[in-house]
Amino acid sequence: MTAIAAEAAALRGSGRIDEARALLASRLRDAPNEQLAFLAWQHAPVWWQPLEGPRARLERRGPDDAAFVRRCWADAEFMARFNRLAAPLPAGDEALRATLVRERSALVGDSRALHWTIHDHAGPAGIVSLVDIAFNHRRGEFLIGVLPRASRWLAPEAAHLVLEFAAGPLKLERLSAHFYPENTEAQRVAAKLGFEREGLLRSYLRLPGTQQRSDLVIAGLLLDDAFFARSARMRQRLLGRP
Repeated sequence: MTAIAAEAAALRGSGRIDEARALLASRLRDAPNEQLAFLAWQHAPVWWQPLEGPRARLERRGPDDAAFVRRCWADAEFMARFNRLAAPLPAGDEALRATLVRERSALVGDSRALHWTIHDHAGPAGIVSLVDIAFNHRRGEFLIGVLPRASRWLAPEAAHLVLEFAAGPLKLERLSAHFYPENTEAQRVAAKLGFEREGLLRSYLRLPGTQQRSDLVIAGLLLDDAFFARSARMRQRLLGRP
């Protein structure tokens, strides 16, 4: 099993995902087992296919997004909305591209994360991520950030595309989101999506480069039938489907 996983990883890393998928399908036919089936499932085309709506196209982040990622990380206001604790980027562009190649070729079971670049008619306009994905508990954490130029409909449309994906192929049942207390706009938008405030984590974080600590607001969303029933009208308006 270890040898097969390593061979598939080498194929993915060189961009030959179809070959990795075919290899696993062949081995699964010859010697079916649960571990191999899970590995093959993680190579399904759905993990790399774009998510599309009327205004938004979400593409799994990769090396072609290097310039946009660097632009976002250099934008303090954007990162304050998206992820203030994001790790620094590699200094060189080639190193950044290599990092994004590894990220895009990684299996969700290994990285426990999926990142998409949000595109609109004018090009890349934001980032949306699912992180800390735990298959055993069917949960993950949701993050989103869009550029100020984006349509006011772009973020909710991208969010609903990811919520559908999380409940569908990923089979997640719960998402959480975290906010700094002063980021009331993000909390308001999350509440409109369906996230409910669940509590305040007092002095939960130590702010980078300071002696200060910060509280953190936690909100949660259950991806159950009740949520999809409540949000059907909004998805119809945003995506053209309930």
